[in-house]
Amino acid sequence: MTSALSDRARRGGLHRAKRRESLIALLFLVPALAFLAIFVAYPLANAGMLSFFKWDGFSPREWVGIDNFVRLAADGVFWSSLRNNVLIAVAAIVFQVGLGMVIAYWLVRVIPRFKRAAMFLYVIPVVISEICIGLLWQFVYNPYFGLLNGFLRLIGLGDLAKGWLGDKTLAMPAVLVVMNLTYLGLYILLFVAAFQDVDESVYEAASLDGAGHFRTFFGISAPMIASNVQATVLLAVVTSFKTFSLVFVMTRGGPSNATDVISTYLFKTGFGNFEAGYASAIGIAQLLITVIVGVFVLTATRPRRPKTIKEVAR
Repeated sequence: MTSALSDRARRGGLHRAKRRESLIALLFLVPALAFLAIFVAYPLANAGMLSFFKWDGFSPREWVGIDNFVRLAADGVFWSSLRNNVLIAVAAIVFQVGLGMVIAYWLVRVIPRFKRAAMFLYVIPVVISEICIGLLWQFVYNPYFGLLNGFLRLIGLGDLAKGWLGDKTLAMPAVLVVMNLTYLGLYILLFVAAFQDVDESVYEAASLDGAGHFRTFFGISAPMIASNVQATVLLAVVTSFKTFSLVFVMTRGGPSNATDVISTYLFKTGFGNFEAGYASAIGIAQLLITVIVGVFVLTATRPRRPKTIKEVAR
């Protein structure tokens, strides 16, 4: 009887301790939850509600139902902006994630003695403000006294000098170069950390089997950091669909909306044309598209489950 009472008291004490720990954890979460509610959930809900109104920001709101979304479906500038976002995302996957992974492997496995110096140089653009980077590259691309055209004239290729950011066919590629150079260092840093976590004995075994760097990279290193690759691809895609600063500083979405992305088009619609309701509809569409693409990326890049002995036997 005494033993049963002591067991019951002990269980009661453990239950109270768990409740106390849960309460303490909840108290620590309250500031973060309040921040999300005030600065994320409320603005998002307000934007969702505003997307069903016509409003210039000053006069009374006018209910229009789904007219803003119907207009959005037929808006050529929106679709061209979305196409630019997709182009940025594809370029980010290829050059920032793909090339970043190759460079990171090279720094970790081939030239480790230069790793620190190289990482320092690669990370410099990441820590500089995007606005500063955009202004610097505006100077580089300037058609009259820019560094790029000046260099081309210096080496006798003056015929190739262009108004890079003023040409509809060249403006977007010029912006893509800046974006990839700016964020490449971040992905190199992430992949260097991932490759360093791979057990050295795996590489030693591969070396004993005569595997070169090509086979080691594709057969061992890349598969062993599959979860890191998935996370970085998702990061690159989500960042690409919400990019704003570099494009806006360098081109304002021009010329003739050639470099507009969804965020710049939203900004110009809401704060330039004073169409807050339609801008909210653009924002909601951007959110939904980003979520759908993010889920697709997570599904498409999910690491394969290792086969069981029975599956191998079949």
